[in-house]
Amino acid sequence: MIITDQISLGAPLVGGGLLGFATGFAMKKIMKLAFIILGLFALALGYLEYQKIISVNWTVIENQTQTLMTHTAHNVYVVTQ
Repeated sequence: MIITDQISLGAPLVGGGLLGFATGFAMKKIMKLAFIILGLFALALGYLEYQKIISVNWTVIENQTQTLMTHTAHNVYVVTQ
């Protein structure tokens, strides 16, 4: 009876731990893939500009990226408060 009680108490803890681990692992892989894609996109822009196929206004891209990062940092700060 004691063993049954311990199993019924331990099962949700183990299940929650495994679910948390799997979620964290999946998020890590998804974020890694997203950053690789963003990096390849930036490299492609740089290469195409170097080959004079396109013209990139890096100042505008820098300003837009800075604005996006400022909003993201603010939202993270608000959520974690």
